[in-house]
Formats: sequence, structure tokens, C-alpha cells
Amino acid sequence: MDNPAVQHDGPRVSTDAHHKRHSKARQDSSVDLWATVDKSRLDQDAHIIPLDDLYKRFHTDQRHGLSSGHVADARAQYGSNKLTPPKQPSYIWLLFKELFMGFNIILWFAGVLAFLAWKPFGEPNPPISNLALGVVLLLVITCNSVLNVYQQLKSIKIVAAFSKLLPTLATVRRDGNEQQVVTDEIVP
Repeated sequence: MDNPAVQHDGPRVSTDAHHKRHSKARQDSSVDLWATVDKSRLDQDAHIIPLDDLYKRFHTDQRHGLSSGHVADARAQYGSNKLTPPKQPSYIWLLFKELFMGFNIILWFAGVLAFLAWKPFGEPNPPISNLALGVVLLLVITCNSVLNVYQQLKSIKIVAAFSKLLPTLATVRRDGNEQQVVTDEIVP
């Protein structure tokens, strides 16, 4: 509104009245440094905007880095710099998915047909081979599912071990000095 290049058709408010009205609204001494930052775009254009605009957005400069006050405000705004660990899958759910997904559905169907061919639809003295085929199919499905779940759990543990290999210290510039900080304390 105070920009002379902007056309304004309505009545003008004097700047003194404008400042008085806004100073009454803000009676405490705390200032939200991040109020002017469009937080919805922070991760979308940081790589393409000019460096000076990037420094202004994050209240920093190349020579001095962030001040301690800005670091505290940014940490309060964004939280700690930690990856959220994935939710641990339920062993029962993994086994259920392996037992009844994909090709195993066809094997279950074949196993049920083998059992049905053995007694209900068979002769009075059915051959034992149909029963054996049904039992073998069920054992194959179960063993295959258990081994697949075991491999998945091993893979989950390996990925979790890789996350422990991440560096724990980073070099940052704060208040004009380079210092080592824990990676959880890095802020934008």
C-alpha cells in the first residue's frame, strides 16, 4: 500500500495512523523473523533464486552466517534436523502379505483343489498322491513366505544400519565463526 508504483483507488491511510494501529496490535517485544517468508516455497525455489535473495530469505550472509538468535528462531520454526525413521512393519502383516499375495494365491488355489480331489470328489479309496500334492503345496507356500519375510527383515536392518553411518558433525558458519555442530542442530 505504501509503494508509490501501486495504483490505489480507495482512501489513503496516513502512515502515522497505519504504524500506530499496527504497534498497538504488537505489544510484546518478540518479533517473528519468519513472518515474511513464504514457507510453502522454501524447498521449491532455493536452488534457482539469486544468492542475495536466498541470504535475505534465511536472514544470513556469506561472510557471517547465521546469528545465534536466528538459529534459535529457525530451530523453533523448523524443528530439529532429523530424518523420521520409518514405521516398523508388523511381522504378522508381512507374513500375511507374503502368504496371500501374488503367485501364492494360485498355489493356494492349486493346494485346495488337490485336497478336494483327494477326498470329497475322489473315489471311496482315493490315491494318497493328491493328499501329498496338497500338503507339499502348502509347505512350499509357507516355507517360501517365511523365507521372504526373513529376507525383508534383514534388508530393513541393513538399511537401518546405513542410517547410523551418516555423519554426526557438520561445519557451519555462525556469528562469523566456522564451528562444528551436531547435524541435528543444522537449520535452513
